[in-house]
Amino acid sequence: MRNDIAQALLLNVLNGTSFEEVVEARKYFQNMARYKYDDYQQFSPGMRFIERLALWVSQFEDSDKMIALNFIRSKLLFISSAEMNLLVSSAFPDVIRNYFIKDVAAEIEVPEYQVARIINSVQYKMLIRQSLFCGMSDGAKVEIFRRANTGVISHEQIYQTYELSNERAGKMQEELCKDLKKILANECEPTHHCKFKRVFLLDDFSASGTSYLKFDDSSSKLKGKIGAFYKSVYENEELKNVFDVDNLKVYVIIYLCTEQAKNQIIGNFVHLEQKYGRRPELVCLHEIPNTYKLNALADEQIISLCQKDIYYDAEELEDEHTTKGGKNVKLGFGECALSVVIAHNTPNNSVPLLWSYDTSRKFIGLFPRIPRHKEI
Repeated sequence: MRNDIAQALLLNVLNGTSFEEVVEARKYFQNMARYKYDDYQQFSPGMRFIERLALWVSQFEDSDKMIALNFIRSKLLFISSAEMNLLVSSAFPDVIRNYFIKDVAAEIEVPEYQVARIINSVQYKMLIRQSLFCGMSDGAKVEIFRRANTGVISHEQIYQTYELSNERAGKMQEELCKDLKKILANECEPTHHCKFKRVFLLDDFSASGTSYLKFDDSSSKLKGKIGAFYKSVYENEELKNVFDVDNLKVYVIIYLCTEQAKNQIIGNFVHLEQKYGRRPELVCLHEIPNTYKLNALADEQIISLCQKDIYYDAEELEDEHTTKGGKNVKLGFGECALSVVIAHNTPNNSVPLLWSYDTSRKFIGLFPRIPRHKEI
């Protein structure tokens, strides 16, 4: 019955399309809906992908409908909750742990392949405990990271935000001293060890990289989350007593990152180094290459749809925040021209054909987006 209803919906909106094409499209989209698309968290109650698809396609002119469907079939990159959670859960054992092994191996002067000896050493346990893991947004999935590493990382080391208050940092340092005393088993007083030596800044996705680190030429100031963290650590006198600023290593861990964002962030590290004498290391667990961006040659038809004013609600989509990425967002914020959808929300760096708000009276997206900034 559901197959018949889905097929009828598509037949109704795809005027002039052959029955065989509709049947083939229905099979593909129903399979993908069961596998991934139905899990999109911003669908309204009772709404599922096939119904949404039919409503979305019905907004296009007849000559554009198959172009829109083929766009979803050939270019959509949908990251499911399970896939994102796998990246989060594997971040420490597959990537982060190797940095600790490398540093401790050098400290105790043993080869890095002697993993058992390294991770059982006091130095390894101390360095793990002298590390902080901070989220850079509500998408960092800190709760999943915490549960995946229970017994390895203390809950006192994991914090929802990179914006640390003096009071909160002080309490973290108190807990650090208590745990170091247990690790050292009273062999020596841990007072001079009671500072954090490693910081891992966690986030789920970056498309343009501008929100992480950007150098403002007009004011010669560093902006963004990474810049704000460095300023708080190196310019706040109270926090200087919490972190081992002379030996501090900072790692920016992004679970899913575009090649464009990676280059943008790394390119601005030089400004951090000039100001603070050190730079962080960017670690992308999975990189989306620039070949995934829509381009004028291979994707001429879909770019043409994106540029049409009848499918673009400027009044609804553009505001003071979007202007920072360019004159409009017809190809997404910063003209990233992505076709990426993440299960919990769609990034505004993807083309608005995918995510235009449900509040729009002109055109609504296939995967409606919940904005972080919205003018009222």
